[in-house]
Amino acid sequence: MMNRFLRRLSACLALLLPLVMEGAVSHDIPSLSKWGPYSKEYFGISHIDDLGSGIQVEFCLVPGAYRRNVKVPCALWESDVHPWIVSADMRHITYRHEIEWKDRVYVDATYHVIDENKVLLEARCVNSTDLLQNISLQLAVRKSGGAPEQWTPEIRQGEGWFTVRYPEVDATYGVAWDYPMSEVRQWRCAKLEQLMPRKVHDHVFKDLKGDRKGHYTANFLRPVVLRPQSDTTLCMVIFKGEKGDFSTPAAPPLEMTKALSFPPGGETPLGIQLLQATLLTNVVYPIDAFGEPIRHFCPGKNWNSLYTWDCGFIGWAMAELDPERAYEIIRQYTTAPEEEAPFVHHGTPLATQILAIGDVWERGGCDMDHLREIYPRLKRFYDYMTGPRFRKASGLLETWNLFYNSGGWDDYPPQWTLRPQKELRSRTTPMVSTAYYIRCAKILRLIAAHLEASAKGRQKKAFAADIKQFGADIAAMSKGILDNAWDAETGYFGYVEHDSAGVPGGLYRTEDGVNFNMGLDGVTPLVAGIVDDSQREALLAHIFTEGELWSSCGITAVDQGAPYYRRDGYWNGTVWMPHQMILWKTMLDLGRPDLAKRIADTALENWERECADSYNCYEHFMIETGRGGGWSNFSGLSSPILNWWNAYNRPGTLSTGFSTLVTSALWQDGNASVTVTLEFDRELAGREIALVACLSSGPKEFRIRAGKKPLTITLR
Repeated sequence: MMNRFLRRLSACLALLLPLVMEGAVSHDIPSLSKWGPYSKEYFGISHIDDLGSGIQVEFCLVPGAYRRNVKVPCALWESDVHPWIVSADMRHITYRHEIEWKDRVYVDATYHVIDENKVLLEARCVNSTDLLQNISLQLAVRKSGGAPEQWTPEIRQGEGWFTVRYPEVDATYGVAWDYPMSEVRQWRCAKLEQLMPRKVHDHVFKDLKGDRKGHYTANFLRPVVLRPQSDTTLCMVIFKGEKGDFSTPAAPPLEMTKALSFPPGGETPLGIQLLQATLLTNVVYPIDAFGEPIRHFCPGKNWNSLYTWDCGFIGWAMAELDPERAYEIIRQYTTAPEEEAPFVHHGTPLATQILAIGDVWERGGCDMDHLREIYPRLKRFYDYMTGPRFRKASGLLETWNLFYNSGGWDDYPPQWTLRPQKELRSRTTPMVSTAYYIRCAKILRLIAAHLEASAKGRQKKAFAADIKQFGADIAAMSKGILDNAWDAETGYFGYVEHDSAGVPGGLYRTEDGVNFNMGLDGVTPLVAGIVDDSQREALLAHIFTEGELWSSCGITAVDQGAPYYRRDGYWNGTVWMPHQMILWKTMLDLGRPDLAKRIADTALENWERECADSYNCYEHFMIETGRGGGWSNFSGLSSPILNWWNAYNRPGTLSTGFSTLVTSALWQDGNASVTVTLEFDRELAGREIALVACLSSGPKEFRIRAGKKPLTITLR
């Protein structure tokens, strides 16, 4: 408890410090250490001496078959390196470096953060073949960021150590090791992966020259002889000192290594272990946010930039690993009143941060003070996106001028076809924007009602006014959908065309007159909770019928019977996780835990099968084969896998739909039972909803009838 308190206090102070020092609002993630996997290009570990500088010093291990090849750990393509296992606090980071695929010859490199000045690198070298093997290890260090052509350090070296001191960095860094056959070399190039493989047979020179647009200093341990079916562990110390400090620690004794050795996994399935490691290592620095260099969890290092809707899912999944950091990620994309922008925007303008906040709250990522802080920030996001700039007189939202992508689905057929038709596009509204913002309004209304109960005076009146506003918004947007978008012929909702005066004029159809929205967008009013019984049954049938939206690997983006369905698309013809996560929560709102579990089980089984084969965490899955595709170290939109795993496998996890707020949860008897207090959005009054409680005896599904007042129940 004391560690939790101190960490929360530290995070709060870190948030307040920029306000005090600079009068600015920070969008950094203050709970992160200055040591972390922040490089945009290489797998390893970095140190940020000054968060405001935009400069980091990076360290990465480069193994290889001695005098045969090197395996530079590039993070921008499949380079035979896999984030392997990472502790939730990110103090132990393991990468698997495959020298000979698959697991025949490899190195598991674990970076143990000892303290603010020291990291222990433990390199476990494994030979699973029946042959003797020679390998080499090189730990390369460079400075990234800062002024151009200020990358060459002052280098000092001795037996088993070297230190570097860079211009612009007010610190000295060094590496120490204990291996007799070693030397220190310099690599004068911008990209290590371009020069190092080309010079693998340069056995004499220690100063290797490439384009001279960068600089790396590296030790070279060789050869490391591995006997058949054996392993050996070599260790190095990475250290930071004052700028004028060139003292060097001794290489760590084996006893220190054993004491710090990070468990190799086994507590969770491999696919969950890999996704956790990928999620926690997909963090980069610097990213510019309002002129401030920040640390940022990105969907994948191939996209080292802000991504609004992806990062809502990242924060959502982070709630399963580190709830307080999850809150920081959600907060990172919201803004205070004094900031010009209503939210931090890049990409699809869906407020997934609002969709995630209930689970972040339930997992303990924020207390009442945090809820009071985040609520107006989330409402500012919501107000902008549902305001007059985007809402037509029909009540429907159209956000094409903000971004071409309405629901994250890049090649979704009607969206893609409309893209070059700017005039028609400006008059045509998808369903996902309006439907999801109706759901956001209901979530915020539920939070506002909870905050109103303990508020007084003006604050109480303000919350009451917000609740009234949300009700009016929900009514107007719902009317826009229900009056104009339902297509009884196909049983889907459609894109709605408007005339030049903004009057709805029918559905957007193909040249043959077919509803162009037979896909995930066409079922999103189900998420909004506004459909009637017959519409609900029609939409559920589409979602869970094999050959329509349902496939062997989950819910696809486009109905497989639609004339515009494709087998070779990016979203069209594949299965992604994010909208499935939203539908999973919706099934709990509908009192259908059986359908929720079907979504989760299918996703988890397919994920585990792919990860066991490839060790990769992919973006999506191809329907015909069930195989993964897209970026190989992706965690953004694939992160719901962690939510589903915990929901059904980690005792102490409680899952609800969007319209249920868990205001307290007391777990007892070793997670054998839980007493919860629930509050419901007014739309649920008198309806049956579902909860999933993962008890020590296993996951159990509960159906309860929601009321108008908070309900306290015990689940066993």
